[in-house]
Amino acid sequence: MTGKFTTLSPNWNIPHVKAYTILALASDSSPVSFGYDSPLADDCRKRVEELINPEHPINWLRQVHGDRIVELPVNGKSAAVSGTGLIEADGTYTFDKRTVCTVITADCLPVVFADQAGTKVGVAHAGRKGLQHGILSEMIKRIGIPVEKMHVWMGPGIAAESYPISTEIREEVLSLSPLYKPIFAYAGDGRYLMDLYEMARIQLVYHGIPGRNIDGAAWNTFSDKRFHSARRDKAQSGRMATMVWME
Repeated sequence: MTGKFTTLSPNWNIPHVKAYTILALASDSSPVSFGYDSPLADDCRKRVEELINPEHPINWLRQVHGDRIVELPVNGKSAAVSGTGLIEADGTYTFDKRTVCTVITADCLPVVFADQAGTKVGVAHAGRKGLQHGILSEMIKRIGIPVEKMHVWMGPGIAAESYPISTEIREEVLSLSPLYKPIFAYAGDGRYLMDLYEMARIQLVYHGIPGRNIDGAAWNTFSDKRFHSARRDKAQSGRMATMVWME
């Protein structure tokens, strides 16, 4: 992607597929944010549209930490819309070229999906609650790519070392599956460090996606100022955008 945005992207060799996370600072160090309430959001979204020039306007979602996935373009199909006029969902996918799937994040994982042939793509907003609700499982089911041909990139999210949670949350997650026991490390004072990246990886592998097809998961939004972090900056935190489309 050109322009002043700074980005990360998957190390993929998939024809026609473009995927990026747009970071918190532009190349001239000016702030970038796609958050719902950010005064920067309208300008940033307009600039993205101009750079990509998609076939359809980009659908910016009202994310609710759930498991709802929407197919794009909507084209008159029923889609729940919140009071803001945004589609209420935590992921989108498409089979159409020049149709952009996007989510915004600031510690939660943006998880991008594509098939090896470059004919199907999608992206999910996968924080702890979304992972518990099964958002990745829902994406795998809805997008319909044979799992052995599916590639997944986990963009920047919070690392375990910066994500302490309570004993109650640990027990809640472990009640879903004993497979999650390795994602916790005791941090003292009744708290545990939780590895969202590993939780996502466990789910992806469980559903049959080869480990060699899973990439990314290499950053810590809390400690790295290139990224927005809701845990670090609280109400002042902006949001990054992760998007994927087919040319």
